[in-house]
Amino acid sequence: PRIYIGHRPYKAGTGEAKVCTTWYAEWSLDARKHQRSLGTRNKQEAIRKVHQILTQLHDGQMPQKHRKAPLSEVIAAYVESLVDQQRAPKTVTKYRRTLARLLDFAGERHIRFASSFTEKDFWAFQRLLVDDGLAKKTVYTLMVIVKQLYNWATKRRIIRENPIVSASPKKPANTLQPCFTPDQVEMLLRLAPIEDLPAYALMAYAGLRVGEVRDLRWADLLLDQGRHGFIFVQRGGSGDTTKSGRTRKIPINSKLREILDELPRRADRVIVYGREATPLIERKLLMALKALCRKCGFPEPEQYKLHTFRHAFASMCACNYVSYKYALTWMGHKSSDVLDMYYTMYDNIAAEAIETIDYVSKGPASAA
Repeated sequence: PRIYIGHRPYKAGTGEAKVCTTWYAEWSLDARKHQRSLGTRNKQEAIRKVHQILTQLHDGQMPQKHRKAPLSEVIAAYVESLVDQQRAPKTVTKYRRTLARLLDFAGERHIRFASSFTEKDFWAFQRLLVDDGLAKKTVYTLMVIVKQLYNWATKRRIIRENPIVSASPKKPANTLQPCFTPDQVEMLLRLAPIEDLPAYALMAYAGLRVGEVRDLRWADLLLDQGRHGFIFVQRGGSGDTTKSGRTRKIPINSKLREILDELPRRADRVIVYGREATPLIERKLLMALKALCRKCGFPEPEQYKLHTFRHAFASMCACNYVSYKYALTWMGHKSSDVLDMYYTMYDNIAAEAIETIDYVSKGPASAA
């Protein structure tokens, strides 16, 4: 049949006559009139799709109408796929909350179908998050989740085309994070309560995450290998593995070995508390660290976190010329960009380093 393309007229809710910007195809076959949305505003793309329809009709196939998928169904299917992929429970929860917020926003704008969500709506949702007082990095992360939802739905042909494919949120610069100086680390370990000292030392001398400290077993300490032994990190994230899913070995510092040798073995876990050998509770240890920072007289003691030890470890690796390869391996990262984010330049060490530069030329003396 001969197929015509054009823009379909319709009446808006106000009764005003309007014309769709999307191209439509129309043809007659077997004394019946057929009409299909081509799902695009680009004329060349519309013509290409019409040729596909013609091919199907010549092969005796009737092009099927593409069912519009409600946004609620798309979100539910996407979250279910994250669960099937065994993504971390915290990750699934974050995605579910973000997309629930997106669904509420869409409902307020009377957007029912996933394909009806436009780039204009995308930026309006971002403005809503900003107006709610969320940090720039948080807003960026949530907008990336929305992009991932639509990329997933498009690849699985749940929606015909990605309406926000060209929307690209700008990644904000990394915010400056607090970092303990070497003197501060020494003071913290010297004044720390005896029950908290091993946990702090594992983070300060090995760069472990607090979850990795919590889940460290005595069997993970390879004390008969190397000079002072190794820590085999294989837990601490979700699903009984590390955050990255990869294991790693970290050589034990001599000072850390002395602390570990003094620890009694009261349970499978290295770090336990009280007579009941209770595992480390992150919230309690964080409160204890903030109290210790106040005791030490650190400026703005509330700014420090347990993760600050990890920042200090990365900075000390850089200041002591540890190779990127070693530092990345010990910290469990693939990209040096992450290591750069952790690195903090200590002013006194930088001042000493710049004094080592010899500005006197050592080239051959000029002829007299």
